[in-house]
Amino acid sequence: MVLINDANDKFKEKQAEICDCLFSLLQQLNALENEIAARDDALASKRPELGLALNQIVPGQLALWDEYRQRLGDIVKPACTEKLVGRGYGGSFGTPAKYGYLDGVCTVNFFMNSAKRAVVETHFVQGIGQKHKFVMRDMDGKWLIDAVYYGFESDDKWHCDHIH
Repeated sequence: MVLINDANDKFKEKQAEICDCLFSLLQQLNALENEIAARDDALASKRPELGLALNQIVPGQLALWDEYRQRLGDIVKPACTEKLVGRGYGGSFGTPAKYGYLDGVCTVNFFMNSAKRAVVETHFVQGIGQKHKFVMRDMDGKWLIDAVYYGFESDDKWHCDHIH
């Protein structure tokens, strides 16, 4: 990971605090997603022996989804603003994990021009050049994720996203 600190000089020292907070959360999300995806794969592998078609739900999959949403909520609710949580979470999981690129090659840009708001952009390749933007807000002394965006390196557009 290459980290570029593009913050205003008076906020450059905040980079470690804010990025550590964000990356710790994203690593927790990765670990949960990897675990749930592996368990789902194990359940799905039982389809043939149960005589189920690919589009049929294997016993235990709905309970796994419920567990995933519960555990994901336990992670994101204390780390995100109500606005971001209200956008939803827990709608998907898979391999590679959504933020799995943090364990590989990626570039991170840290921007901060005011004491209450910071932006962290990640740039990575998973098939094609992609990017995520995390808007962080200081809420009563605690940094929370307020908004998440995704985009592609081939254009300058950002699209609203959810935390996952």
